[in-house]
Amino acid sequence: MENDSNNASISNSFYFLLNNLAGISFVSYFFWSGISLLIGAIVLNSSFSNYSPKINNQAVCSASSNVIGIVSLWVVEGLSFISMCIAYSVVESTCQTFDNLTFSIQAMGVIVKYLPTWIRLIHVFTFCQINTLFAQISLLPECNSSGLQTTLIITSVTWWFVAIFGLICKKRIAIPPHIFDPLRPKTSFMTEIHLVLKTMGP
Repeated sequence: MENDSNNASISNSFYFLLNNLAGISFVSYFFWSGISLLIGAIVLNSSFSNYSPKINNQAVCSASSNVIGIVSLWVVEGLSFISMCIAYSVVESTCQTFDNLTFSIQAMGVIVKYLPTWIRLIHVFTFCQINTLFAQISLLPECNSSGLQTTLIITSVTWWFVAIFGLICKKRIAIPPHIFDPLRPKTSFMTEIHLVLKTMGP
């Protein structure tokens, strides 16, 4: 009986996820943002390896450490978005009254409510890294490659897609009461950062 209940819960969560991938929703925002960042990380890593000028099969472009940083953070950000997509689907499809919640469901709820805002801090940081990468590819002769310039364009488009998609979703998605994070009268530096980051997505 318990196995049947677990299977039904998994089926409901999977159906909820698939049913909300199209259009503007929390699921589509988390899923497509995560997929875009993971694909962007793969493209950036492989393109930099292929197009970076080499001497004795060693890349001479000094932007390699910056590229590794962007790729690593995008993987973390992308996997976090996918995790939030799954967590939101599980919580929304299995909890109608939010009574007698299990610890795992409560943990998923905390992830969905608080993690998105702070993951955007990584997104802002990678914007600074991309600008640094732009300067390196534009100014350093050892990084002068048309392939790297194309890679930089693709990387920038990926970043802006996630940012703009977040702004669109912020305007069009009504936040459910159980994950609504109201403004608090007490302000601090961290609160101000939190408010700015919240404007970047639902």
